[in-house]
Amino acid sequence: MKASKVVGLFVLALALVTLGYWWGQSDRDVAYSNPSTGQSMAGMEGKEATSGHEMASGTVNVSPERQQLVGIRTATAEIRPLVKKIRTVGIVTYDETKVAQVFSKVEGWIEKLFVNYMGKLVQRNQPLFTLYSPDLVSTQEEYLLALQAKDALASSSLQEIRLGSASLLDATRRRLSLWDISEEQIEELQRTRKPKTNLTILSPISGFVIKKEAFQGMRVMPDKELYTIADLSTVWVNADIYEFELSHIQVGQKATIALSYFPGRTFTGKVSWISPVLDEKSRTIKVRLEVPNQDFNLKPEMYANVELEVDAGRKLAIPDEAVLDSGLRKVVFIDKGEGRFEPREIKLGAKFDSHHEVLSGLSPGERILASASFLLDSESRLNEAMGAMAGMPGMEKEGTQGKKEGMKGMKTEAPAKSGPQEKKIQDLTLTLSTQPQKPKAGENIVRLKITDKAGKPVKDAKVAFVFQMTMPGMAPSKTDGKSSGDGFYEAKANLAMAGEWDATVTIRRLGQKEIQEKFRLIAQQ
Repeated sequence: MKASKVVGLFVLALALVTLGYWWGQSDRDVAYSNPSTGQSMAGMEGKEATSGHEMASGTVNVSPERQQLVGIRTATAEIRPLVKKIRTVGIVTYDETKVAQVFSKVEGWIEKLFVNYMGKLVQRNQPLFTLYSPDLVSTQEEYLLALQAKDALASSSLQEIRLGSASLLDATRRRLSLWDISEEQIEELQRTRKPKTNLTILSPISGFVIKKEAFQGMRVMPDKELYTIADLSTVWVNADIYEFELSHIQVGQKATIALSYFPGRTFTGKVSWISPVLDEKSRTIKVRLEVPNQDFNLKPEMYANVELEVDAGRKLAIPDEAVLDSGLRKVVFIDKGEGRFEPREIKLGAKFDSHHEVLSGLSPGERILASASFLLDSESRLNEAMGAMAGMPGMEKEGTQGKKEGMKGMKTEAPAKSGPQEKKIQDLTLTLSTQPQKPKAGENIVRLKITDKAGKPVKDAKVAFVFQMTMPGMAPSKTDGKSSGDGFYEAKANLAMAGEWDATVTIRRLGQKEIQEKFRLIAQQ
């Protein structure tokens, strides 16, 4: 026989021994079903399976006492309004549609500066600076000459002369307008008939000066940017949304903005733009929010917390804590009454805060397990495995003597009987006992007797107990032992459910090395 076959047979034998061991535990508080016979068998000593009900594979039966100890709660699958809140962060920036740059379209020199620092708030048509330009002066003089010619030739009998003078005047006026000379300034020139040596440049919009390159006496060229002015009555907030949340975002959707600078205050905006491009590194998409800012409290480059609320309407939903998600399937436990819980696979939609949308597998009004689902899932998986083994040839129940017969004469031993347990470690003898003698699910008294190598009781020790179920996911219970005299140390052990528990004892003595030893307790229902 090849070595690989020998190893395979050894692994199979070990698996059968392990299953037989679990089969032999008649003190587990779980009823499971036998698919081969349709009958249910009890996992609690002294109790029989629920009669009159045909239990599905994997169904778990939990007594009311155990439900209270484990903290089982139920919920109802119901039609309810589903609201999802998407939270992210953003940065305040300028509204680019309300930013203006100021240039001089003619060459000249700045004679007087009215807005002489950055950050100043200016109004529309407020003077920024005065500019002296020989080109402007000559153009004003041309305009005045064209105006005089029009007046002089207005009474001419020749229509061509009258039209020519009017056309010359219009051309000169248009040139002044193209150089950003306002209509009011042109009308003033026409009224006074005197050219101005300098021209006042006005602000095109109301806002804050965010960039200033103009200085008094400076020579100005047409390509030189002198001011940048931004209207902050409306600002943008650029936020990052993960790609899996993008389906919930749409233009026009309302958003709430909060800043750490203004505790307790929120601002309201709306989505005005969604980027068509995904950032490949962060896997996020830029979303722009338009936010009114009449009091100018929101300033560019501020960080903001953004919250978008998604209303999905009324749909069938269950609490998210009720769902067991293995990655391949989603399972809930249906409350069948009388302490019976049946696993059922369901299909889920989107998650909305604390609830999941249910697409199929549940009906409105059905009660489900809402807490301790992982515990029942472990029991359910064990029941399914044991139910399958029950239908295999040779896996026959021998009785209640603590042993089960395996395949073809293979037998597995029942768990060790409850009672005092004695262990020797270093020069000490540790004897652990419980009250009652057979531990039960719930509160028990644990007594540890410590004697030295001469058999004398050790009275100067500090003893700590840690109780933890062998099942993964159970939180440990810790307590200190109190000396009751003659080397005895007592503690209360709350064993939340029936099954195997590890009792780890830690002993500390002054000047001695710390001792730690583990005992096995089997709690019965």
